[in-house]
Order: sequence, then structure tokens, then C-alpha cells
Amino acid sequence: MSIRSHLTISAFALALALGQGAPVFAAQDPHKHDQAAPAQLTLNKGAKWQGDANMIKGMDGIRAAFAPKIKAIHANTLPAQDYAALAKGVQAEVDFMVANCKLEPAVDAQLHVVLEQVLDGVNAMQSGKQPRAGAVRIVQALGLYGKHFEHPGWRPLE
Repeated sequence: MSIRSHLTISAFALALALGQGAPVFAAQDPHKHDQAAPAQLTLNKGAKWQGDANMIKGMDGIRAAFAPKIKAIHANTLPAQDYAALAKGVQAEVDFMVANCKLEPAVDAQLHVVLEQVLDGVNAMQSGKQPRAGAVRIVQALGLYGKHFEHPGWRPLE
């Protein structure tokens, strides 16, 4: 990933954390969204949203990173360095999805609601201030993802 892409993603994440939203960086966004992400996740006329292979691959990667650590996260026994490594892996999956986004605008906007929560969690885990809370935020986002997106074989983390 180029430095510009990384900075754009970092700026996007910072804007979300500060409550600025996506439009501030729309001109710099490499996959140029026409609208801001909606504030609330919804179904597609009562049905789950249809994503693409890149979304599925990225979300599978995030879930796979969390699955072996979920018991330690719940028990609050995961070492700090594991949270940092987990955050780095999750960020790489988000970067992959952003760089390879080919979703229809409505689906993309809905996925961004989930990814905002994921990035909030990544930021909390990277800062070291509340790494467990950040991990819990990502687990919750993964649960919402499974309820709102078609994803063959998806299972929530428990």
C-alpha cells in the first residue's frame, strides 16, 4: 500500500474518531464515495446486503484473527502486545477492503457503518489506553456484520 493510501485511510479513521465523517476526505478517498455512511445499519428492504468476494475475504480475515483470542479477550487476560498485533492485522484487512472496494454505493455505505466501529476498536487497541474495550467493539461490529450482510458460513464470535 502506498504512503498516500495509508495516510488517506488514517485521515479517514481520524475523521471518524473526531466525528467529522467521510465527506471531509471524499476528494482524497481512492474509491471516491458519493455519500457519507449512514448513521445506522439497516437491512436491504428486510434482506441482508449482498457484498462481494473482497468484503467476504476481509471480514473473514478479521474474524480469523479474533477467533483464537476471544476467550482471553473475554477473560481480560490477553497481553497488551497481543492487542497491538491484533489491531495491526485488523487494520491490514480494512486496508485490503478499502483498496479493493467494488461494492455498490448502498452496500458500501452500510459496510462503512461496520468498518467505522472496527476502526474505532483498532484505534483503542493501538493507543493502549483501552485495548480490551477496542477489541470488544470489533467483536460487536462483527456481530452486526453477520446480521446485516450475506456471508456464507459466517458465525458470530462468542
